[in-house]
Amino acid sequence: MAVSGYSHPSKANWITAHAISTELSIAEVERLWLRFQQMGANQDGLLTQETLAVSKLSSDVFIKNILKYFKSSDGNISFESFLRALKWCESQEIEVKCKAMFQMLNNGNPIPRDILQKILRRIYTQEDEEEIWRITNIFFNTLDTSRKGQVEESAFVNAVMGLPRAQTHAILNFHILSEKMRENVHKNLPEFSSQAAFYTPSPSSMSQVPSDSLLGEVAQKIYKKDWELVANRLGFLSEDIEHIRASNPGNTYKQAYTVLVNWKTRERENAKASILERVLRNAGMVDASLLLAP
Repeated sequence: MAVSGYSHPSKANWITAHAISTELSIAEVERLWLRFQQMGANQDGLLTQETLAVSKLSSDVFIKNILKYFKSSDGNISFESFLRALKWCESQEIEVKCKAMFQMLNNGNPIPRDILQKILRRIYTQEDEEEIWRITNIFFNTLDTSRKGQVEESAFVNAVMGLPRAQTHAILNFHILSEKMRENVHKNLPEFSSQAAFYTPSPSSMSQVPSDSLLGEVAQKIYKKDWELVANRLGFLSEDIEHIRASNPGNTYKQAYTVLVNWKTRERENAKASILERVLRNAGMVDASLLLAP
């Protein structure tokens, strides 16, 4: 059942109900509710067709293509849909995000030269037509290997995935909360308070070596995210990561799990839960870090 069916912005459980429904933290939902209101949400917590029709939103083809995935059958965007969409942006793998980008460029159809030129004019507003043509030719000479006069999804995705990984991840990684805000949320969660009536802390748990089953749970939380960033912060080099990818082709869960197990094997008694917890938290994977919290 949709949250709007049993809650309302005027009710005290509006934020909590959305947090439970979307499995986001209270802090994340509160931040996004503020942003949703700034976008023009009405008293019922909706972005209506009328609001979405304002020139700032309706005149930009990219924004229109993005917003259509948020809309319900009545043309409105609910706060719950907004939350789920942004959670998707935060949690999905880079390759999946690349495919989504392609879908929005030409409604999922192959990209011909004229459409690419329109896109480039929106991006490079200061460039003249000669430069637009030059960029278009480079793009098509590189990606349109079959010389069909259009770029297919597979070629587009492969090209983006072939760019330097650090740059691609820096551009496409998305976090609802900034690193500083995530740090504050982590410190103030009830799970970390010895005063919480429902929780009894275990002082030694963070100094223990996590079990393989626990590492499996962590892998389940991170394999759709930037697990390679975690691997890098655990001391794995790019060639180590490529070897793990090659040994487990197409299985990102197994790749993430292998990284964690290999780290544990390498560090032996120094593979403390506290170290992994901090790495995960600093990488923005608070939900995974909580599995290792005391």
